[in-house]
Amino acid sequence: MDSPWNARRFRQHDRCKSSSFGCTDPVYGVITIKPKQRHAGSKQWVTRLYPPTALRMSLSLPASTLLNTRTFTLKLALAIVLLPVRALPAQARFDWASLAMKDIEGIHETLRDNHPGAVDPERLHFRDWLTRGRAASLIRAQSARSAAEYTRALRYYVNGFRDGHIGLTFNNPASMAWPGFLTRTTDDGRTTVTVRTGGTDPALGAELLSCDGIPSRTLVERFVTPYRTNADIPHEAAARSVFLFATYADDPQAPRRCVIREGTIQRTVDLQWRPFLATVRNDLLAAASGSLSPELGIRTVGAVTFISLPSFNWWGDGADRFRAFLTTLRERRDVLLTSKNIVLDVRGNQGGNSSWGAQVLAQLWGEPPVRAIASSFDWTVDWRASSGNAAAMRAAAASSRQAGLSGDATYRSGIADSMDAAVRDHRPYVRAAQPPRPLNADSVGRTPFAHTVFLLTDHSCASACLDFMDIAIRLPGTVHVGLPTSGDAVYIDNTGLTLPSGLASLSYSLKVYRNRVRGNNVWYTPQRLWPGGQMSDTAVAAWIATLDQR
Repeated sequence: MDSPWNARRFRQHDRCKSSSFGCTDPVYGVITIKPKQRHAGSKQWVTRLYPPTALRMSLSLPASTLLNTRTFTLKLALAIVLLPVRALPAQARFDWASLAMKDIEGIHETLRDNHPGAVDPERLHFRDWLTRGRAASLIRAQSARSAAEYTRALRYYVNGFRDGHIGLTFNNPASMAWPGFLTRTTDDGRTTVTVRTGGTDPALGAELLSCDGIPSRTLVERFVTPYRTNADIPHEAAARSVFLFATYADDPQAPRRCVIREGTIQRTVDLQWRPFLATVRNDLLAAASGSLSPELGIRTVGAVTFISLPSFNWWGDGADRFRAFLTTLRERRDVLLTSKNIVLDVRGNQGGNSSWGAQVLAQLWGEPPVRAIASSFDWTVDWRASSGNAAAMRAAAASSRQAGLSGDATYRSGIADSMDAAVRDHRPYVRAAQPPRPLNADSVGRTPFAHTVFLLTDHSCASACLDFMDIAIRLPGTVHVGLPTSGDAVYIDNTGLTLPSGLASLSYSLKVYRNRVRGNNVWYTPQRLWPGGQMSDTAVAAWIATLDQR
């Protein structure tokens, strides 16, 4: 039986101001989505912002259409969105425990009835956590007395699935807060101040030893890791640790007094919590994590030429900008092919429309090898059959038809009909087979470049950025350098709904890749690892110049 909240599911794409599908945040690649479909039974339009980094929506077209700008494979990498919310009125009283338990039950029922992982024989952890995680999360929810504890209870359940495509968006009636600084905890357990406002104590670079008698590493393990770090992708833990001092203003567990060390001096600091405004929050969190997103374009730093691709999220006017960039790339191709120290730079790229990445590679290597590699992948998927998912597919088909994507509209309508038939026959999935085509050396050919092309990544690379890497690392003449990428689950193509409390929304996937070239939560490790420190243009250029190349 479908979840009763399916009636409130919403679509994840439509217009945002002048954009065809959404608006993007330059730091996190956040997409602001305004659904075209209304909630069933509602006469009010709704607007939602969707999480998190690896969350994607795919239009599931054949690999043969990958390079067609009209019929592309759309993959939206949606980063964490921190919504500005009104302050909690002094007289307001919320039964946070009850709200948390209702929403956890809503998450459980929705995923049980609609998510492909709930019946997937190949992903036993998902099925186990669906039940075991529900019980553990309900125990946490029972003691919730604040918006912060309500949020943690829901995040604990969702994060435990180890699926970055399951996302939560919160609209809690409480403001966000921070003490005027943010920290980052490295793999060796050392926690240092990486961002601060003017005049805030402690200073940049100060080491955080403990707060309220709890060691800094324990604080991260207690208040960040269970809620934000994917256990299958451990190297992302450092980036997630920056959320230690970003919480809700009503958080009773927020640190009050911390011990820091500056040089040889150790002292105590009383924290002064203040509003963490949405206008600066994402920028500060990105800076704290050390994430750098260069400008889109081609530029030379020292003896190195960067072809920088900080995002594949380009819509509306942004799409025109990216098309102009492709024109520049085509015009400068002959010079690039003979140059040394060429770097395809995807630092900070959390995904977007995978067609943009494919077109970049096609401009440089030519369309035939890119198409041949993409076609050599197995794109077979199983769609989870439920009446709610069928309704979501028909809504998507209507939106695609209105956008002029007639091929996708026909495909999705057909899947919806097949879902209805599967439900009647008590079958959990609808199979959409797209087996790989043989790949031979002649179809890929030799590299057109006179010298090595370096593929530069950091931990941000996710979703459509990983799709870009799937092809790029298989092109002749490339060497992967930098930091390991992120990873993403094999579950994809998202829809969503508002949870019973109305204070949170859930996004989740409708299908599962069966034989994806890159496994579940698998990342790419560079052939040459970054030696350490911030990956600034100057530092990277100096390092690249030392690497072996033909």
